[in-house]
Amino acid sequence: MNRSLEIKLKKLNRYYMNILIIFTGVVILSLGWDLYNESEHHKNSALEHAKNSFAKDMMFRNWVASHGGVYVPPTKRTPPNPYLAHIKERDLVTTTGKKLTLMNPAYTLKQLMDEYEGMYGAKGHITSLKLLNLKNKSSDWETKALKLFEGGQAKEFHEFLSKDGKAYIYYMKALVVRESCLKCHMQQGYEVGDIRGGVSVTIPMKKYNNDLYHEAYNIIAVYLLFYIAVIVGLFYTYKNLKTSLIEQNRLEEENHRKDEIMLTQSRHAAMGEMIGMIAHQWRQPITVIAMGANNMLVDIELEEVNEESIKEQAESILKQTEYLSKTIDDFRNFFRPSKKKEEVKLEEVMAEAEVIIDKSLENNKITLTIKDNNGYKVKTYSRELLQVFINLLKNAKESLIEHREKDRHIDVMISDDVDNVITTICDNGGGIDEAIIERIFDPYFSTKDEKTGTGLGLYMSKTIIEKHLHGMIEVSNTKEGACFKITIPLVEGG
Repeated sequence: MNRSLEIKLKKLNRYYMNILIIFTGVVILSLGWDLYNESEHHKNSALEHAKNSFAKDMMFRNWVASHGGVYVPPTKRTPPNPYLAHIKERDLVTTTGKKLTLMNPAYTLKQLMDEYEGMYGAKGHITSLKLLNLKNKSSDWETKALKLFEGGQAKEFHEFLSKDGKAYIYYMKALVVRESCLKCHMQQGYEVGDIRGGVSVTIPMKKYNNDLYHEAYNIIAVYLLFYIAVIVGLFYTYKNLKTSLIEQNRLEEENHRKDEIMLTQSRHAAMGEMIGMIAHQWRQPITVIAMGANNMLVDIELEEVNEESIKEQAESILKQTEYLSKTIDDFRNFFRPSKKKEEVKLEEVMAEAEVIIDKSLENNKITLTIKDNNGYKVKTYSRELLQVFINLLKNAKESLIEHREKDRHIDVMISDDVDNVITTICDNGGGIDEAIIERIFDPYFSTKDEKTGTGLGLYMSKTIIEKHLHGMIEVSNTKEGACFKITIPLVEGG
């Protein structure tokens, strides 16, 4: 796995991990919120049950109070109320001799609560801090609620508590003294509007908790199914993206290998062309060397050896060998691979190209003019750029040889704009056929025959400029010939 793919996969993993963490957090928060609301709903339902139970008891009590109490036959279950002994009409006898005893609202309500406790899932209790009947003594929780009532801090109070391992809702509401209450409670010192006590309602939470557990189970099941579905979707898209990245990387590597093969083929073709150029460069120096050596041999043969002449011939040979050595260095630089980008001026690279191709142009009577209006550097692979320059100059030369007999010239202009250095290479060779100008950068496309062209030169020039140097190469026709424009980003700061 190459470094680029490894970085992309790490980013993909991190991206999906962040999505998973955020999504999981949102799901947990949402689930917690829904469970909380469901719990509150069931608590509110239990509280509503308690309030309804209290309202039902109060309706019955108020009905009894509105009639000043009710008379019933005294029985063992309903003996005369000793706490109503101060009322003269507590006990009556009908005209037929039937005995009746008075049941005040509190007495009837207590009996109702005692005998029908739990019928509707609620247990009621009437109590006060000032008791007539000690059997109605308040519990610790009821005492707390009654003190809140008497202190004016609340008119009703409820809590959810556990007792003996079971959960309950405890609800209590204050009883306010009315005019009808004074008949039985005036001796306690109460006045209308006073808090006389309260009625509590206790309801087991088992049913509500069971309903809550059932709903919570359904909610969790829905969330779990949703969570699994999203996770499966995320995994599916992650797997597809990962596969796509790997496939994309494979294609990029394959294209890179193809480009490398083409680049190698191009450089091999360039090597053959360079050998031809070396021959052009070496032809004259070798001729001079051969003539000098031959002259010295003739002088020796004729026994006319002259020290000054020998010295002159030797110095000429040395000068020519130095020129040959320099030429070898110039061509060797062309074949030296660029492993790192260098900051160079384009005119320096163009000058190297001129040295290599100059003799070939000179022999074909082609004038090369280079104008430089640029002072900036570019960060580039100079050897690859040199290969592009030589290839474009060589193509211009071949076009001139083929289409023009005299006044052949190539004009090079190096300039810059705000962000780039621009090189234009134009010739007066008649231009490129408009029917094929859009295809000249295609691989293996050539206007030459198979013996003289590989169809890789311009394709590799475009690949080098656009993929390696992150620039742009364009071609157009002018009135006189073809014009290639190369744009390369400059080094900031010059």
